[in-house]
Amino acid sequence: IQRPGNYEVTMGFPLKDLVYELGGGVRPGRTLKACIPGGSSVPILTRDETESCLLDYEGCVEKGTMLGSGGVIVFDDTADMVYEIMRLARFYAHESCSQCTQCREGTAWTMKILERMLAGQGKMEDLDLLLDLSENMTGKTICVLSDSCAAPVVSGIKKFRGEFEDYITGRRRPVMVA
Repeated sequence: IQRPGNYEVTMGFPLKDLVYELGGGVRPGRTLKACIPGGSSVPILTRDETESCLLDYEGCVEKGTMLGSGGVIVFDDTADMVYEIMRLARFYAHESCSQCTQCREGTAWTMKILERMLAGQGKMEDLDLLLDLSENMTGKTICVLSDSCAAPVVSGIKKFRGEFEDYITGRRRPVMVA
């Protein structure tokens, strides 16, 4: 956004007003693509969902996400959602304390599958594998770190599946992941 910062708003404040009015919207010539309203650990919203979401518990749940930490992440139309989701998975894989198998293995496998996909070596079955991994990571560990990795992966595949398929089918050029 054009005016990033810390904004304190009342419960029920429209997310679109936070993004467009307080935050100044996305860069000139760009359009809003997606938004994560509660930090990196909650499901991603599309532009339409962002523009009709109220920032309270019920409003976020209605759109299929959560208020979480309240750290809003905004993506414009230049964002590669597969790459951005891989970055989130990489963070969670790195942060895993490795105590729980589902988290230790699940976050690492999720990151590796997404990296392979970005490298142009993904398979259609990888999408189901990512969803299955996410299901096996959610609600099955001591803390919610593996759930936090799974939420953006699942919502990303559901809402931006075409971008994943573009890498798998070769319609999108591979990306070097360092």
